[in-house]
Amino acid sequence: MSDTVERDLDLAWELLEAQPTHPRVAELAVRVLAAQPERSSALMVLAYHRESCGDTDEARRLYLRVAGRRDNQFIWAARALRHLESGEHNHDEALRWARTVLGQNHEGWDDWMQLGHAQACAGEHEAGWRQLDEAVALCARTAPDDLPKALAKRAEYLLAGCAPPERFVPAAEEAIRTNVADSWVAMLLGYAYLAQYRFDDAERLGLRLLREDPTDDLLHTLVETARTMLTIVEKARGDDISLADIQATGALEMAWQQIRDLKLGIDLASALAALDAVMPAELRDTLRPGASAAELAEGEDKVGSMAARDLLTWHDGQPPGSGAAWGWTEPFRLMSAAEIIAMDAGIEADQAANPDWPEKEVWEQVMTDDAGAYLVAVAFGRLVKRRPGQPDEPVADSMADWIWDRVANFGGQDPRPAPLKTEEPTADALPAPGTPLTGVIVTMCASLGEPEDSPAFAELRRLFPGSTVRRSELVPDEPSTDGVYIEALDGLVTKVSVDVAACPAADRLISGLDLGGHRGSVDAFVRAHGAVPHDSWVNRANGEATVVYHVDGHRLCLCWADGSLARIYVTGA
Repeated sequence: MSDTVERDLDLAWELLEAQPTHPRVAELAVRVLAAQPERSSALMVLAYHRESCGDTDEARRLYLRVAGRRDNQFIWAARALRHLESGEHNHDEALRWARTVLGQNHEGWDDWMQLGHAQACAGEHEAGWRQLDEAVALCARTAPDDLPKALAKRAEYLLAGCAPPERFVPAAEEAIRTNVADSWVAMLLGYAYLAQYRFDDAERLGLRLLREDPTDDLLHTLVETARTMLTIVEKARGDDISLADIQATGALEMAWQQIRDLKLGIDLASALAALDAVMPAELRDTLRPGASAAELAEGEDKVGSMAARDLLTWHDGQPPGSGAAWGWTEPFRLMSAAEIIAMDAGIEADQAANPDWPEKEVWEQVMTDDAGAYLVAVAFGRLVKRRPGQPDEPVADSMADWIWDRVANFGGQDPRPAPLKTEEPTADALPAPGTPLTGVIVTMCASLGEPEDSPAFAELRRLFPGSTVRRSELVPDEPSTDGVYIEALDGLVTKVSVDVAACPAADRLISGLDLGGHRGSVDAFVRAHGAVPHDSWVNRANGEATVVYHVDGHRLCLCWADGSLARIYVTGA
């Protein structure tokens, strides 16, 4: 009897590895359990099989049953639960099991890598990304033969955590150096190069990948975009479209985000497909059929590609007054292709009468409340609420994010990483109103728009002698001993940034401002001293929250990361 049980169990494991969904796996595992109900390894076989078949609820039940026994299969059950919860996008549970695993075994680099992945997806972005680096270092010390695998996993998990290009690029470059055949990482690296304005690097990488796969449309787009941008750079002076114009639209950053989101399955098309699966009948009944290619061709120049085209192909709008069916805070409804085209034609015909729709800015109106307000996709893909005569109000990082929020509200799975977890601001007392902002911030603002031979610029360099001056968009910032970065275009200062952690004189920027304070108290301080709030947003890719104020005709921007003030910069209004 014992020999038969062992043979059945061995065969179940072998079949599981070769064909995990084969029904014979379950038959063998159940037969073992009938003879020896205490065999946790047989329960694990059955659980792995159920998970492979897509029955995650039953798999979870079986894994938890094994974990509850606390025997020699416990760590494997914990690892399986970590994997299952991560795949189900239950980020906090995945993180809990990742930490449980490490409570049992501190040796394996992959368990530490999984911890970093779980941390980043659960909203502990910086801690998670640092943990990925530490896992690679551990692998290099303890299992050097596995280093190519560890480097590839780090790049993959940085993507999964929506890390920004500056995090992803060096990790991807290192992974590609050890495995040039990883075409997906390589292509994403090419688009990340575009987002960093490294057009030569993007072109070279794209051409190499095209030699391996000449039919890939995304690679052709990568090379064409890189070459177009190189041409623009060469002709920038006196051209109708300069590199600065391109930067203002965020087009290259959006290209990177769209390719990344497509890879992760969190793009707009994926969000709409997920919404179809959970949409309540009340909403479905208000949606018109999708617009045809011919209907969209009529307004080819009017229907934008950031969000409008995908939405209209999905459903060509909703009738007026039907916005409440979305269950959102305000009754916005989808606009139809005809409405968008007609509205754009009216704006174009009388630009002076439509000051809220600037001719030289990027925008796509996609929804309306039928009372004069619109949801609009703007530069960098952000979704804002636009009302006549009022500043735009941030709504979501993108149209895809807004749709995913609806999917979650309707009970569907949300595959996005969790937003950055930060401490709640304390209710610090407001400072007494006083004079306008003073200190070095005044010198920074005074230098904007001034030539590099001006007294204001000389004073700025005197205060920060170790600062770097960036005179070309194509040249990345070099390390600054002061943590201060000055950008100059055509000899005029356009932006001054200060890395708070790296700048020894950061506490002199705004006299009296407590740089270690919470966001609420800092906001209260700058408001009380003459700053007027203008805009704010949260970058889902890196969790940074940026708050923008107007100060004496300039823009003051405060960037928050991990609950701390990370960067202060000023630009022209």
